[in-house]
Amino acid sequence: MSEDNRKLSTESTLAALLRDKPKRGRPPSSVNRQSVYVALSAEQKKTISTLAGRLPGTLVRADVPDMAVMLFSVRFEQLRDAMADRARELPEGVTDLQSLYYLWDIPLPQPGSDVKWTSIRLSPQQVVQFGRLQGTFNAIFGANRSHVFALALALLVNHIEETDFSGQSWSSVNDFEQFLVSNNQSDQ
Repeated sequence: MSEDNRKLSTESTLAALLRDKPKRGRPPSSVNRQSVYVALSAEQKKTISTLAGRLPGTLVRADVPDMAVMLFSVRFEQLRDAMADRARELPEGVTDLQSLYYLWDIPLPQPGSDVKWTSIRLSPQQVVQFGRLQGTFNAIFGANRSHVFALALALLVNHIEETDFSGQSWSSVNDFEQFLVSNNQSDQ
């Protein structure tokens, strides 16, 4: 065997071995998610897991933060549309982030001492939406990412408790978005 043929067979064998080598860590996902760091209490983390068990279809725990941000974006757009003919973004009575809890009939979060920084994984579109929401509420109320995500999570909990999901078989977060959009159009 010539020197060139031996080199090619060695390289191709090495390439084949490297290709077949199992990768360490989290298995690849069809959705490339990005980490966003927020401070969550142990109860909020437990709520995320509980919500995942109550979701219809093939939605999993990793989809819950996406769904929370998506729902918050839809609700905030509804609020903006309601205020479209006025010079304000928010109704006159909304003076802080807690006012939004009252506006949407959501129980206020209980302050806890067990709040720790953790990462939530969001899809790229939800990262953009979350950044817009956080930027808006930071400019208006001085709210940080953790406050905005806590409100989004509370909205999702309230929405899941009030919504009948019988007959729903969602296979993705996009199906949930279509559900929200169709419900939004039927409400108007």
